[in-house]
Amino acid sequence: MILITRCRMGAVLAVCLGSMIMGSIVIAAPPAPCSLLTTAEVEQAVGKLKGTPRIDKLGDTTQCIYEFANATSELDIWIGTADSLAPARKRAKQPVVVNGIGDEAIMDRGRIDAATVELHTRKGSLVLLLILSDTPGDEAKLKALAQKAVRRL
Repeated sequence: MILITRCRMGAVLAVCLGSMIMGSIVIAAPPAPCSLLTTAEVEQAVGKLKGTPRIDKLGDTTQCIYEFANATSELDIWIGTADSLAPARKRAKQPVVVNGIGDEAIMDRGRIDAATVELHTRKGSLVLLLILSDTPGDEAKLKALAQKAVRRL
């Protein structure tokens, strides 16, 4: 009887300690989308900016929006969780696998409109989404920007 009680106490103690340890693990928040690229990097890749990037919040998600001096181009940066990649793949009109950026990446043109390209890049448990609209050579520019941004995730 004493042995059984000690075993139960030991099991309870193990569960409590495990809960305390697990409860003390801090999961880092993802970086702010505007911190992943400098304005100089964006201007070098895409063109002259209209001003500083704008931050928009949609629920728990933050978006960084770069508007360009040509008044038509725009670069949006979002950070989400890795589980957002599968739905993005399903919604894609013309998905293309992109190798060499993050753990996996897909590019899509045409889901939003014909002039807009999206690049979804997973690195670990996060997905970086870059959206570029109305920009000549947009696919190469998105890849170059994603390479830099993924290193800062």
